[in-house]
Amino acid sequence: MSNYSQLDYFPLWKPQRITEIKFNNFDFKIRFSALRNSSSAFIKRKDVRKYIFERDDYRCVYCGSKNDLSIDHIISVYKTALTNYPIEKLNIRENLQTLCTKCNSKKNP
Repeated sequence: MSNYSQLDYFPLWKPQRITEIKFNNFDFKIRFSALRNSSSAFIKRKDVRKYIFERDDYRCVYCGSKNDLSIDHIISVYKTALTNYPIEKLNIRENLQTLCTKCNSKKNP
């Protein structure tokens, strides 16, 4: 039996090449849409969700609730598309957190 823990491994976000091209588009709507769609698909993955939820002990990092949890970006997809925040850092474990619906709706965009 292995001592391997799920928390030892966080998957890499690997967008398709055509999607990566859209990330650098001058048109904000195209860039934002590509980032949002690709990022959303990534954080819906079971292995990603399991990693983040386990790391945060299945609790909202703001209020500690265990109800209606979701994965949230600390630096948002919108801000990433709008600014020069490095796209490759959007979906790293350090930029993802567990929030309950109530705290997520209170967050500033």
